[in-house]
Amino acid sequence: MGAIEARLPCWVLTYWYEVIAIRANYLEPWARAEENLEKRNQSWKDKDKDETQTLIAKIYHAFSCISWCGNIRGFSIEEPIVELSKYASNQWLSDVHENQMLELLRRKVRLQPGGQEIKIENTYFYGFLENGYKCRESGEYEDSRYFARARGIGHELAAGLGSQVGFLVNTNHNHWVAVVLDFKSHIILIGDSLNPEPYRELRTVLQWWTSHHSGHQFTEHTLNITRQQDLVSCGLLSFNALAHHFLPTTYSLTSASQVQNGRLQVLLNVVNQHLDQVRLRHLI
Repeated sequence: MGAIEARLPCWVLTYWYEVIAIRANYLEPWARAEENLEKRNQSWKDKDKDETQTLIAKIYHAFSCISWCGNIRGFSIEEPIVELSKYASNQWLSDVHENQMLELLRRKVRLQPGGQEIKIENTYFYGFLENGYKCRESGEYEDSRYFARARGIGHELAAGLGSQVGFLVNTNHNHWVAVVLDFKSHIILIGDSLNPEPYRELRTVLQWWTSHHSGHQFTEHTLNITRQQDLVSCGLLSFNALAHHFLPTTYSLTSASQVQNGRLQVLLNVVNQHLDQVRLRHLI
């Protein structure tokens, strides 16, 4: 009796391709995050063990309330939910995470007295300033719609309709730096958790943009910031420096040893914003 030839339907290939993709894109990031949380939960070296364990318990509860895929709600850009796993890991925080933190800060600042005079911009803002500087001689900065937002903010600040603008800058594609431009005091504040001397190109662009709109030469000062003790903490520390500058009573300047807990606290804030938006959509 000859062997029976087995034939499988074509959809089987598609099915297993999807399974492999799900494992790589969703399961593995969440597994790495859980492994990191468990190591921290069981670490006896943690000086703030009680605080850490409380945060981790809240994180597990938060994770039980959200799906492991889909999009994050409640933010101007709906990023994949799996990006949340990086907050609970030791991975470098990307513009996805920095923009989520900045958006939450923007909302808090607006609720404070005088908060309407402060502008918190996303991580893409500096790119417009940098490109404007590069074409400063051609007149494109004044004419192109591409620079409309940067021009508008510059005009408002110079006209006294705002006082300060704060944002984060990704330098060398691997390091976050905090920047505050104070148009009332004509001061540039730069907070760099790694380099005591800010990048020359960054300073040049900021000096051009502020002078272009205000007609004043701004003085440069250092923004208070915690020095990082590893290669990945700049994302949290630069945001913390910015938040501490604008809301010092709400955000204390964190210590280098508190960075991991700071990431978990941000994660909780982002998840809560997501859940609030999901509940609101269900009520409508």
